[in-house]
Amino acid sequence: MASPLLDPKFIAEIRAVERTSGQSNVLSGLVRTLEAHLADFPGGFAACVARGDVTGATRAAHTMQGSSRQLGAGALGDLFAAIESSAKAGDYAEAQRRFDGGAVLIAQSLEALKRA
Repeated sequence: MASPLLDPKFIAEIRAVERTSGQSNVLSGLVRTLEAHLADFPGGFAACVARGDVTGATRAAHTMQGSSRQLGAGALGDLFAAIESSAKAGDYAEAQRRFDGGAVLIAQSLEALKRA
C-alpha cells in the first residue's frame, strides 16, 4: 500500500507545537528547510557519487527520507527510501532515475505541505 502524499496527523502535531510555543511559523520554517534541502540534494548526491562515497550518498538519501517522514510526507519519504536503497546497492544511475522520475511527486508534496 502506497503512503499518502501527506499524513494530517503529523501536521496536527506540528500545529500543536506552534500553539503551545506561541510560534506560528514552525511548519512553514520546516517546509522551507525541506525545500532548500531538496534543491541541494542533486548536487550533493552527485558529488558523493563522483568521489565514490557510498556512505555519503546513502546518508544524503536517508536524511531526506527522515525529513520527509517527520513532516508527514510519506510518499516523498518512500521515494527517498528507494533512492537510498539504490545508493546502498551502488546503483547510482537507478538512484538518479528515481529522483528524476519523482519530480512531480516532489512538487506535489511541497505544495501540499505549503497549503497545510
